[in-house]
Amino acid sequence: MAAKHGITLYHSPASRAFTAYWMLEELGVAFDVKTIDIRKGEQKSPAYLKLNPAGKVPTLTDGPVVVSENPAIAIYLADRYGYGTLAPRIEDPDRGAYLKWMVFSTAVVDPVASLHAQHIDLPGFDFSFGTYDDMLGVLVGALAGREYLLGERFTAADVVLGGAISNLLYRKIVPSEPVLLDYNSRLTRRAAYHRAADVTWPPHLFAQATTT
Repeated sequence: MAAKHGITLYHSPASRAFTAYWMLEELGVAFDVKTIDIRKGEQKSPAYLKLNPAGKVPTLTDGPVVVSENPAIAIYLADRYGYGTLAPRIEDPDRGAYLKWMVFSTAVVDPVASLHAQHIDLPGFDFSFGTYDDMLGVLVGALAGREYLLGERFTAADVVLGGAISNLLYRKIVPSEPVLLDYNSRLTRRAAYHRAADVTWPPHLFAQATTT
């Protein structure tokens, strides 16, 4: 679909860029896609490094605006194109919790899960982001008895953190807690999730990711 707003998403198949793709599908805005093959090192090309000096995907451009990092992309898109729906308004009491969950994925879940996958579990005071058990307890506690992170309301925070939880469940880095499984099931039933997954997770790459 051609982008009316001049939105372009730079992504690589079977990568964390799935989150940004899913976010765009939830919003229903038109966008263009440019594939950056990270397996060939295209994210380190001079042209791409001008957009994202970190040499990572995803990166999103919207006219003159350039945004990278999944939480930042989601916050930008939700505020600009889903304000009041996928993004609580500034005066909404849920705005604080929404922002917390938007950054919890990269600030806590990703580093803790990465260490745990390498069988590194040190006392919480050794790391500012806490322990694996702490992280898991927070997630289970937040979702117990709730449809989504903010209750009955689906927001961009569910795309960012929910996408991370979904990936960790598939990779068996987090246990099959009923609360997490039920939450993941609600997310993966969404039409926008499937549209994004069908494009960004080719079957052969999805099989590799779910068996490693």
